[in-house]
Amino acid sequence: MSEANNLIVNNSKPLIGNIQIPGDKSISHRSIILGALCKGDLHIQNFLNSDDCLATVNAMRQLGVDISLDGDEVFIKGKGLSGLEEPTSIINAGNSGTLMRLLTGILSTQTFNSAITGDNSLKSRPMARIIKPLTSIGAKIESNNYKAPIKIFSPGTLSPINYEQDIASAQVKSCLVLASLFINKESTFYEKIPTRDHTENLLEHLGYKIERDKNFFRLMGSQPLIANNIIIGSDISSASFFIVAALIVKGSNLKLDNININKYRTGILTVLKDMGADIRVSNIKKISNESVADIEVRYSNLKPANVSGDVIPSLIDELPILFIACAITPGISKISGIEELRHKESDRIKAMEDGLRSIGINVSSTNNSIQITGGKILGGKVDSCSDHRIAMSFAIAGLVSESSITITDTKNIATSFPSFVSILKSQGVEIFEV
Repeated sequence: MSEANNLIVNNSKPLIGNIQIPGDKSISHRSIILGALCKGDLHIQNFLNSDDCLATVNAMRQLGVDISLDGDEVFIKGKGLSGLEEPTSIINAGNSGTLMRLLTGILSTQTFNSAITGDNSLKSRPMARIIKPLTSIGAKIESNNYKAPIKIFSPGTLSPINYEQDIASAQVKSCLVLASLFINKESTFYEKIPTRDHTENLLEHLGYKIERDKNFFRLMGSQPLIANNIIIGSDISSASFFIVAALIVKGSNLKLDNININKYRTGILTVLKDMGADIRVSNIKKISNESVADIEVRYSNLKPANVSGDVIPSLIDELPILFIACAITPGISKISGIEELRHKESDRIKAMEDGLRSIGINVSSTNNSIQITGGKILGGKVDSCSDHRIAMSFAIAGLVSESSITITDTKNIATSFPSFVSILKSQGVEIFEV
């Protein structure tokens, strides 16, 4: 991805063949963080070399960890649970909410003081959801009205964590799990609606003992993490853009290999299949304690979606591209229980509503839902609100638009999927960076 600010996308011919999707973003973050906390050397393969994940690399380097990169391979000399060092300057998380939330959990348990900030978008995002539970166990944290920058002070003795989910967020859960590693007592976690468990899976891969049940798990802090090489599956959130592309561009047939299909991440596949999508999952296997599979997608005549309830957390990141699928599907689609979208890199409900309307689609929303009347995408100009998932979603819309779609402020695509544009170009898509 270049430093271009805007993208122009034209109607596309069929998408055919195999596409290689880069490594999973959530697991890439966690691999760096937990790899740093191992004692010994660690090798990571298929790391997502994106702006967000590189911010995590730089953050752990500031904490004294030796990390080297070679393309999508990472080599870490782990410091163990007691080896992190006081940073000499404020840690900058860039645009990464994952990094800010997970690292705050770790920093709140250390014997040194630290601070973490981010770009303007990140500084506007809510951090009360991690600050309040951390301070309730004794962490000493100062913030700007529960927003970054966050100052963290050496806490003294921390109480064990007894987490009961009040919001379905893997980032909040993972923040507290990472804090619990440093507390020499038993911590317990209960989720009414289970969320992605990449942190738990990776901890087990690194030899950390966790007692797990359906909605509950417990762990004893201060266990050593054992260095064990990690292979990262390809990102289903990134794959979803090409899954939807193949479904909506007539004549398309795409195969995506080694996609992470963590059971709490596959809501997008469930919903699309319910809409009539021809999606075939094969060659399921485990790598580094995560399920991966090959996914084949063919053009399909879709039906409107009616989505709500427990499936929403399992496709929260994929909702913008799902809205695009709904936009070209005849009939009325309604997705509800999505208020969390208002607290992402942008207000994603508003950004998608404004964008869809600007390209000719009839759409309305409430605080917690969106209703989309499918029709023809006419083309036009869309503001991505500097949000990578908004930008990529409307780029896919351009593939079936009657005239070109111009998407503004698209540099942040590099935060999660730097090869997005080049993959589209490799498929013969007319996409221009201007």
